[in-house]
Amino acid sequence: MNNNIGEDDDDLLISGARNNNRGQINLDLSNYSCNIPDITPQFDLINFRKFILNQNWNINELQELILNCQLSSIKLRFSIWRLFLGIFQIDDSIEQKIIKLNQNRSDYQNLSKQYLQAETKKESKRNMRNPLLQNQQEQQQKPNVWNNFFEINHLKNEIKKDVDRTHQDKQLFQSLKIKNLLSNILFIWSVKNPTISYRQGMNELAANVIEVYFTEAQGFNNLEDSDDKKQIAIFYDTKFAEEDIFQLFEQIMNAHVDMFKHTPESQKKQQLIIQNRIQKIYDQQLKIIDITLFKHLKVQDVELSVFLVRWIRCMFTREFHVEDSLKVWDAIFYDYYLTEDKQWLLLVDCIVIAMFVYVRDQILEKDDPNACLKRFLKYPPVENLAQLIQAAFSIKRVLQSANPEQALLQDQFLITFLGSRDVSKSPKIFQNIQNQEIQEDNNKLIEATNLKQSESIEMQSNQAQLILKALNQGILCIQRFNTDKSINEVKQLLENAKSELLKCLDQQLN
Repeated sequence: MNNNIGEDDDDLLISGARNNNRGQINLDLSNYSCNIPDITPQFDLINFRKFILNQNWNINELQELILNCQLSSIKLRFSIWRLFLGIFQIDDSIEQKIIKLNQNRSDYQNLSKQYLQAETKKESKRNMRNPLLQNQQEQQQKPNVWNNFFEINHLKNEIKKDVDRTHQDKQLFQSLKIKNLLSNILFIWSVKNPTISYRQGMNELAANVIEVYFTEAQGFNNLEDSDDKKQIAIFYDTKFAEEDIFQLFEQIMNAHVDMFKHTPESQKKQQLIIQNRIQKIYDQQLKIIDITLFKHLKVQDVELSVFLVRWIRCMFTREFHVEDSLKVWDAIFYDYYLTEDKQWLLLVDCIVIAMFVYVRDQILEKDDPNACLKRFLKYPPVENLAQLIQAAFSIKRVLQSANPEQALLQDQFLITFLGSRDVSKSPKIFQNIQNQEIQEDNNKLIEATNLKQSESIEMQSNQAQLILKALNQGILCIQRFNTDKSINEVKQLLENAKSELLKCLDQQLN
């Protein structure tokens, strides 16, 4: 696809970046052949032969690299993601891969002709009728294309706003050409999927793909010319950068798209599908893995969707530094490749739970829901990301087992992860050890999960939680209007009542 955009081709510049030059850099990226800022080129020809051209290697060879957050060491992240997400098959010959590559590029070019080229819009303008026509009969006979015209322009404006906000600290994403590329990809995907269209967060997913693509493509371009380089040059022809990036972004969205959808209209109460997923993570999965943390969040009435919608939709791009978020994606896509039931990126749920457990000590110390939310919204740096990823895989194995409680007891790594409390200060996370503190915590965990509460106790517990929620609201109101001694006395009474209720709840639930 030709990415050289002329001054008269405003229809192609979906982002509108040319009209807003504040802080933007007009880099010469013709065919993206120059050095690109913020990119450290990485490519390994020997590994490309081994992992991309070789039909006989075992994909499990990558497992250790991924679990230890070292996939970047083979310098082929974009190509490996293509395998994980099904663009290429491991056993495809080089000829088969090239056929698929050319077909994908051709498909995108057809979409571009359909949705982006200026001639399409000009033809539409010639066929448009005046929206101010007074002849009602004529209006009914002719289809009203103005609605579609305004919808498209609204979509372009929404994409433009988010594109202009994407990675403002990076020169790469201040380039007009990169802004245009990102905008085109988001626009074409949105009009191709009109029931979903564009949603915030998609720009961050696509931006990660752009960065990974150019890291590898620039690394290839920096190789000295050779016959080996010429043999695989078609895989890194940056004239087709937009086509290749779109294809990988689309595969990610195919696996992740439900997180942007609503439940079917046939349901009585329609809501975002992601809300159902959050409820499952909270009420089922977290309860199995860490019932102590589950009960604390329940009592505090923390609204998890405030931050989990962002965590899940953006796949942790804001919770980790960019390079760390790519390591997390390595694990997510690898797990997706191994999973037969590809309904969604299941490891995302398990990473969420591992992130909960990572900060559990800090959360359990807080008796204010707003303080809990603040910790989740501003997630702390993870000193050892490999711990977190390995814990997520262990959590998945436990949740998918026939007897999760028993599987939890048998997973020594996960027991240590749960028992270590402050994971960042626990070098014993990799050791298969049993200490008294961990064993006691385990016994409490198993006793709590196996406890069968009677209906009467459950009803009392629910009532107590409702009263506790009301007390919390009362205390907050008093804090806002704390002006005299009598109010302070009422506040103390409420605090005492809250303390007694927490004791009752703890006795009933334990």
